[in-house]
Amino acid sequence: MPQNAVIYRVLVASPTDCDAERKLIPEVVHYWNAVHSRETGAILEPVLWETHSTPEMGDRPQGIINRQLGDISDLLIGTFWTRLGTKTGAAESGTAEEIEEFRKAGKPVLLYFSQQPAVLATVDQQQLQGLLDYKNRLASEGLFSTYASLSELRTDLYRHLSAKIATLHKGPAPSTDPSEPENKRAIRAFRSKFEAFLRRFETEWSSERDSGPHSVDEGKSIVRFRLADLVSLRAQIVEDKSDMSKTIDDALRRLRALQRWQLVMDGGRSFQRFWEEGSATIETLKGVLPILQKLEGQTPSS
Repeated sequence: MPQNAVIYRVLVASPTDCDAERKLIPEVVHYWNAVHSRETGAILEPVLWETHSTPEMGDRPQGIINRQLGDISDLLIGTFWTRLGTKTGAAESGTAEEIEEFRKAGKPVLLYFSQQPAVLATVDQQQLQGLLDYKNRLASEGLFSTYASLSELRTDLYRHLSAKIATLHKGPAPSTDPSEPENKRAIRAFRSKFEAFLRRFETEWSSERDSGPHSVDEGKSIVRFRLADLVSLRAQIVEDKSDMSKTIDDALRRLRALQRWQLVMDGGRSFQRFWEEGSATIETLKGVLPILQKLEGQTPSS
């Protein structure tokens, strides 16, 4: 069913050493859309120079990028690791200039500095010092956050982005069908959130599953964050005459067991069982989807 929506453009700003972050940030933005766009009537569009800039002459390159991308964007997400970036003629780097332009315009900026380890031999020490000087200048203004891993950035960014959009976007989406029963709208909204949660869980788990038989730390990190998501979803179920709550409760028990999982010297079998148990838990959670589909299709009198 068609629905009116407000589009917020999110500029992704970073130097060249943040390739992984430039892939992660749009994923978080799309995940926010999957969870919230239907109920809020807001859609976030990630804006990157790789996808949104076009050839143009008559100005310095960063000035063109500012006009083509910055001027049309409503919020900026910036990340730094070991580099500040290349001077633009107007600022110490393109990313720094984009951030300053947003601040001058009164637009919100979410800024993150990576604390992930780096190989010193590959780090440009002049760039690193420039970055540290820039970070120290910003410290007194409380403008940034730090992250020790991409998993931490993903979690913090989603939380910060949700809070920021809540202040930018006022009011829920207009109803496309005022006669639709409230309980049906609530089930549809819950189903949208649950599907988005499950997609994210399965994607993270499958991408990390074949990382090698050395550690389950990243797997436990995924479990910790998805467990928190699932507890939040479970708390939204007030009355349930189906098997949905039982299915979710079973998955919660299995996830808590994975949090306590210990590897032993058994030729990698305990490592393999860890990932197999996580995959089985995801399959268990998929059993909630047909229940929600059935509930959504029911009428108040059924």
